[in-house]
Amino acid sequence: MRTKIIYAIVLCTLVLSLDSMAQRGKGLSAEDRELIRGLSRAEKREFFSLGKRGKRKFLRELRSDRPSKQEKESNNKPRGKTTSPTVNLESLDGYVSPDEISADVRMMVGKTKGVDKNVAVLKQKARGGIETGLQAKFIDGANCPEIDSEQWAIDYSHKRPFPAIHKGVDIPQPRGAPILAISDGQVIGKFHNRRNRKGIEIMLRHSPEQTGLPFWTYSQYTHLLAMSPLEIGTKVKMGQEVGKTSNTGKMGRRIRRNALHFAIIYSKTGEWSKEVRFILPKESFWMDPNAFYRKKEPYDSKSLAKLDNDQKKIPVPYMKPDGTFVPVNTKRIWPYPCE
Repeated sequence: MRTKIIYAIVLCTLVLSLDSMAQRGKGLSAEDRELIRGLSRAEKREFFSLGKRGKRKFLRELRSDRPSKQEKESNNKPRGKTTSPTVNLESLDGYVSPDEISADVRMMVGKTKGVDKNVAVLKQKARGGIETGLQAKFIDGANCPEIDSEQWAIDYSHKRPFPAIHKGVDIPQPRGAPILAISDGQVIGKFHNRRNRKGIEIMLRHSPEQTGLPFWTYSQYTHLLAMSPLEIGTKVKMGQEVGKTSNTGKMGRRIRRNALHFAIIYSKTGEWSKEVRFILPKESFWMDPNAFYRKKEPYDSKSLAKLDNDQKKIPVPYMKPDGTFVPVNTKRIWPYPCE
């Protein structure tokens, strides 16, 4: 009898909670309700605790992290002269439906909601997220901003309440320092990453012809000071500014220093998709960002880890403050200027 009473109380509480949430969701559009359904419990509680103005701002930022109706529809209206066209995702080269992306790739990039974190880390390691021991050795001994202790694929479990690895490298620089496109490419992703550790982010897609590498690459730049003015679909040139350095993103146990989180994904297919907070390159793998500057194979992490130590120092090309490149004919550069 007592068990039945407890069950009834729990059921009643759940119904009242759902009814209360439904009441609080009144006046929201179907699109907004869909956005809210995708939030975590903590984010939902935060959203419903806000006033009208706060809710509007919250939803505005959420919308900016997913394809808008304008991105989903063709836009053939003349926009005058611009180097930053706004286009629908489907019109971009290589774009495919999110349904074509495997669960392994979703876990690889960090889309792990509802997934055992131990399983996610194993998938990330299997797809290149392992330490290689590579080090950047800048050509002609140039003075370049260097990767700090936050190296490629190190264990990050001590910084998280769950198992994790560092899926990139961190390069500290003063707040506001310009961040450069590491090769010619195209903007395919921009995210506010509200309540997410990545902070403000931009992602570029680079063809084999643009980088000189035998596959497609995707460069990720996070913790930006502000959203890049470059629109989705913009074609960028190597050395062009894509954002400014900062420390945006959900903080851990201590204040994050100003630094660029820089990461590389590669794939032979050239096909990719996009979901709320993620770019999803089809059949892709993580690459140690240092390996992006190698002139020859291997590029996969397992093979790189087996190289002799004298092969693990990678000559890295760069751009000087005056806009010239070293070497002159390079197709890939460091994400900051070097002296």
